[in-house]
Amino acid sequence: MRNLNEDEQVAIWLDSLLNSEMDLRPSRGVHKETVRGSKTPRVIILENGEVAGYAELRRVGGAIELATVVVEPALRGKGIAHQIVQQAWERWRQDPVLHGTPLGGEIDLVKATRDDSGPEIVRRPLISFTRDAAMAAALVGGGFTLLPRKRRASRLWLWRSDFAALPLWTQISIAIDRLYRGVIFIFKSPKRIPHFIKHSRDYRLFVRIPETAERPPPRMHMRSEREEGVPADVMNNMDAVAFTMAEMDSISEDITAWDEGIKNT
Repeated sequence: MRNLNEDEQVAIWLDSLLNSEMDLRPSRGVHKETVRGSKTPRVIILENGEVAGYAELRRVGGAIELATVVVEPALRGKGIAHQIVQQAWERWRQDPVLHGTPLGGEIDLVKATRDDSGPEIVRRPLISFTRDAAMAAALVGGGFTLLPRKRRASRLWLWRSDFAALPLWTQISIAIDRLYRGVIFIFKSPKRIPHFIKHSRDYRLFVRIPETAERPPPRMHMRSEREEGVPADVMNNMDAVAFTMAEMDSISEDITAWDEGIKNT
């Protein structure tokens, strides 16, 4: 029996958990996960040579979404989610390909004669949706901000929603992505549809905006998943918790401006 390569090992592990975790996307099957794995921007955490955590980074409209976050069940509560968020942040702020920026960036020859600074990576905001309290704690500890639900008719939302803070193009792109995912569910995993409908309002939106890209993730000073996890009722009080867990005195002007739709690029 031949030895499996890393992509095959990850695909077998991922296929098993995607088929058992209702909150995650359906598995494409081991073969397709293997083939597409190396082409997908992703984070893989290894413990003693075995896969312990996994996540994907993908462009959605004008944002980068941290999605399909999976942690080995036996290792939950060991800080794996924090490692995933940390590595996702590193790649988000350093990888121009992830942002669709040409390698080397767009160089202005006139400006290049005036300073020796390297080309900047054009960063899109990094977003993630979760209803899991431990993952929410990892996101906040990684410098993400929980966006409050707001009502904005100008953004086509007539009820309070996290989406109201996103640029319109990103809202449309996510809606199309979720619609496509729903069609896939109908054919591949219809049992997930009632689950997602039931919990659709439980998912919260967390964001890191480009202006905070170089800011190291704040150290958490509340109970994290390293210390027996986060209380189950945390998600019910996330608006308050998000700003007490991170070492932030107040909401930055950049975050406020982005949330209000002033910064849409």
